[in-house]
Amino acid sequence: MSRRSGLVLLTWILGAAAVGVVACSDDGNLGGSSGGQPGGSSGQSSGQSSGQSSGQSSGNPTSPKQVEELSGDITASRTLPNAKDYLLKGLVSVKSGVTLTIEKGTTLKGEAASKAILLVEPGAKIIAEGTADEPIVFTSQAAPGARRAGDWGGVIVLGRAPINIPGGKGNVEGILKTGNGPGTEYGGTDAQDDSGILRYIRIEYAGVILSPDNEVNGLTLAGVGRGTKVDHIQVRKALDDCFEFFGGTVDAHHLVCQHNQDDGFDFDNGYQGRLQFLVLQQDPTHPGEDNGFESDNDANGSANEPFTAPQVYNATLCGKNADVDSAQYGLLLRRNSRGTYANLVISGFEASLDIRDGATSAALLNPVSGQPPIKLTSSLFWGTMGPGVIDNIAYPEDQATAPNKDNDNGFDEIAWFKLAGNSNFFDKNPGINCFDPKAPVFGPAASLTEGAATPPNDGFFDATATYLGAFKDANDKWATTGSWVVWDAN
Repeated sequence: MSRRSGLVLLTWILGAAAVGVVACSDDGNLGGSSGGQPGGSSGQSSGQSSGQSSGQSSGNPTSPKQVEELSGDITASRTLPNAKDYLLKGLVSVKSGVTLTIEKGTTLKGEAASKAILLVEPGAKIIAEGTADEPIVFTSQAAPGARRAGDWGGVIVLGRAPINIPGGKGNVEGILKTGNGPGTEYGGTDAQDDSGILRYIRIEYAGVILSPDNEVNGLTLAGVGRGTKVDHIQVRKALDDCFEFFGGTVDAHHLVCQHNQDDGFDFDNGYQGRLQFLVLQQDPTHPGEDNGFESDNDANGSANEPFTAPQVYNATLCGKNADVDSAQYGLLLRRNSRGTYANLVISGFEASLDIRDGATSAALLNPVSGQPPIKLTSSLFWGTMGPGVIDNIAYPEDQATAPNKDNDNGFDEIAWFKLAGNSNFFDKNPGINCFDPKAPVFGPAASLTEGAATPPNDGFFDATATYLGAFKDANDKWATTGSWVVWDAN
């Protein structure tokens, strides 16, 4: 959960030999095909290569494979065959103009000591296209049973689509090897920018927190454009957010977040993409202030444009279903952010909705022509565990005695949520059991069609998904079927 206008990463002290791409380890519709194809498929990067034998697989289960290590800069287009496993060491950067292709069924592990990160720079492409039963898996180097959130860094893709940081560029900070510059900047003017394909991928045990607002998420998409195809991604057991979007226009569908230790889906710095079929299951043992959706225009709540204004349809967010003595919301809108949220099912949070500040409540109550509005319609809130809309009383932050009292100018979330024209519900049991960490049931026995909105028929959204939540009914098991999703393993 980042609350700054830039994207902050881990500072690495890289060894004297910052080698190119080398050596590895084992473990893992709406979108069309990407316009970017791998160029020169298996060209080698500068640097030397070494191999070693891996131990027992813990991602894509196969017999032990040779391990190739990857470190430093990838400076020539190449393919990673699934005949090997790969060990990411330190910061692995795919340079501008280079395409990294990862074959289906490939496993990449992140080295713990260096908090390994895969960074795709602006102008580079990643073609990582798994299948439901042969996913691409990014996971921990630790043995099964010993893997923990934060074992390694994560996956970061930077693009050249619009963001709202003054000057139109943001920097990935704290990378001593390259410093600020073209390789670590993101943002631009190309809304259709293409960074490749991310499809049928699992990212596990990632996340780095150096200090507050100085974090690496499971999957970070910063300034990524609409030409990039992102779908069927599970991020599980991340130390920070599962998915964070810093500006950009990238669309995504079929995203799964499980047992992360911060927000499920975080939007910042002018993100204006389209999202559909999202599911979140939070960790009831984690005491943090973990939200389902968290949205900021920027860290200062400015009126910088483009406004953060995602379009989100068909999401099922399952909170901790327990009182953990910390604020956690299904949908937190603050710092002048906007957006459209429809066909949501939100259950098991302390409270389902919070409009946190006056700038955001003003944008909701008095929309300005030419600026994106705030819409929350056709949604169901059920089973909040503490004060919230379901209890028809004020949120703790709205009570004068609360130490973290917010400043929404007295905005009444309950009254707004209940407006007849919004077609929202908080008195209707969705009939799901989505809290079981090993065998969740996300789909209701019967489709929740009452009050549902019709998603836009714009070439991206599935306009036939005229039901609440990410699942049509109990037979709709897209998030629990196939090897690309895992619910019970460490």
